[in-house]
Amino acid sequence: MGNFLSEELIDEIKDANEIVDVISQYIQVKKVGSSYKALCPFHNEKTPSFIINQEKQFYKCFGCGEGGNVINFIMKMENLGFIEAIRLLARRANIEISMTGTSEEIKRQIKEKELCYEINKKAGRYFYGNLTKQPNNPALKYLLGRGIIPKTLANFGLGYSINSWDNLMLHLQKEGYSLDDIQKCGLIRQNKSDGYYDYFRNRIMFPIFNIRGDIVGFGGRVIDNLMPKYLNSPETPVFNKSNILYGLNFARKNIKDRQIILVEGYMDVIALHQAGFKNVVASLGTSLTGYQGKLLKKYCDEIIVCFDGDEAGEKATIRSLEILDEAGCQFRVMILPDKKDPDEFIKIHGRGKFQEHIDKSMSLIDYKMFLAKNKYFGNTIEDKVRFAKKISNIIKDIKSPIEREAYIEKVANETGISKESIGLEVLDKIENSSVNRSNYKYNPNYRKYNNYIKMVPLVERKGHIIAEKQLIKFMITDNKLIEHILNDISAEDFSVAEHREIVAYLASNMDNMKDKR
Repeated sequence: MGNFLSEELIDEIKDANEIVDVISQYIQVKKVGSSYKALCPFHNEKTPSFIINQEKQFYKCFGCGEGGNVINFIMKMENLGFIEAIRLLARRANIEISMTGTSEEIKRQIKEKELCYEINKKAGRYFYGNLTKQPNNPALKYLLGRGIIPKTLANFGLGYSINSWDNLMLHLQKEGYSLDDIQKCGLIRQNKSDGYYDYFRNRIMFPIFNIRGDIVGFGGRVIDNLMPKYLNSPETPVFNKSNILYGLNFARKNIKDRQIILVEGYMDVIALHQAGFKNVVASLGTSLTGYQGKLLKKYCDEIIVCFDGDEAGEKATIRSLEILDEAGCQFRVMILPDKKDPDEFIKIHGRGKFQEHIDKSMSLIDYKMFLAKNKYFGNTIEDKVRFAKKISNIIKDIKSPIEREAYIEKVANETGISKESIGLEVLDKIENSSVNRSNYKYNPNYRKYNNYIKMVPLVERKGHIIAEKQLIKFMITDNKLIEHILNDISAEDFSVAEHREIVAYLASNMDNMKDKR
C-alpha cells in the first residue's frame, strides 16, 4: 500500500509530537548535557546507551543499534505499522488526518478499531457511574470492604454492571450505536430468538487498557457465588487477552529499578498499586503467554513473579517461569507466607513487609527446590532419599557446572548425604534423559566418569582419583578413545600432578598412537 499522507502532514505530526515528551511517556529519561539518556527499551542493559537528540528530534541506541524519529519509536514500541503510528501521534496532537487515497480495507479496519475504543469508553463511563452514583450498590460495598479507596476506584475506572439483561445495551443504543457495533465490541450477545442481551451482568467491572490507555475490553467479577468467578471480554478487533497485561499502562510509567512485579489478578494489581507498588501487572486470568513474556522483557530488566500460594498458583508460577525463561527474561520468585495472595498480604502486613519479601525472592531452581522440600523433605532416611532424588532431577537441568556443584553441596548439607552420591545420582538422571542419551556415542564408562569430572569441580573428595585413573586406563588401553576424551577435557582438568603429566604425554603423542590402531 502506498503512503496516502502528504509529506507536509507527516512533518506537521512529527513537529507536534516532541520526541523527548513522547519517549518519556514510555521510559525514564535523564538530561545529560545537550542530550537525554535512558536505558534502552528495546534490549536489556544496565548502563544507559539510549541517546535522544532533542535538537535533531532523533534517538539512537548505541547498544542494539535501534534509531530513528518519533514515528519510528512509536512503530517499534507499540508494534504498529506506519499508518497506525501516524494516526496514534495525530490523535495525541489533536490533528485531523484524511484517509483519502488509502485502501478501503485499511479504512474499514481503522474505523472499526476507533469505533470500538469509543464504545468501550462510553461503556466504561456507564459502569463507573453505576458504581459511584447508585447508593448502597453491592459492588461498591464489596470494593470498599476490600480496602479500595475512592481515588483508586477512579484511577482504575472500576465499575458495576447491574443485574439486568439489557441495561447497557439500551444505554449504548441511546448514545447512537447500532446493535451490530455493540456486539463487535463484545458487550452484548445474540440469543436464540434473535434478540440481544448484556454480556456482563451483576459484576464488578475492571476496564482493561492497552499501553496507550484506551479501553480495549473488560473483566467482570461476580459479587455472588455464580460461576465463572471472572469473565473477560471475548476477542474483538481491539482485544486479545493473550497480548495484554493488566496494569501495564500504569506500570510502564512507574518501573522502579527496571523491575516489574507480575501477579495473578486484577485485585492484586489494584491493591499493590494503592500501597505504592505501581510497577505491577497481571495476565488476564490465563497462563502467561510468550507474547506477554516478550512484552515484559521490552519494559524491564527483571520480573518478580508473585502468584497465589495455593497449588494452582504454584503450577501457574512454574509455567510462567518457563515462558519467561524462553523469552530471555531475568526473573525471581517471591514467596508470601501462609499461602497468602498479594492482595491479602499487603492489607495485613503493609508495604514494608512486602518489600522484604521482594528482596528475598528466589531463582527458578531455588523455587523448584523450595516446592520439593515442602513436599518431600522429612526427618526419616526415606524422606531424605526421596528429597535428594527429586532435587537431583532438578539439578540435572542446570547447564553451569559451577552452579550445579553449588546446589549439590547445598542438598548434601541439608540431607547429610554425601556430595559424591548426589553427584552420581544427578549424573544418572542426565544419562537417562532422552536428549543426553542421544548425545553420547562412546564408551559408557568414559561417559560416566567424564561427566562426573565435568559436573563436579575437582576438590578434595573420595573417588575422584579413582575416576582419573580409570580415564587414563581407558586412554592407554583403547587408542580409539583418546581423541574423544581429549576433545572434552584436558590435562589441566586432572587434580593429581602425575595424572596431568601422563595425559599431557598422551595428548602430545596422540598422532603416533593413532598410527598403531
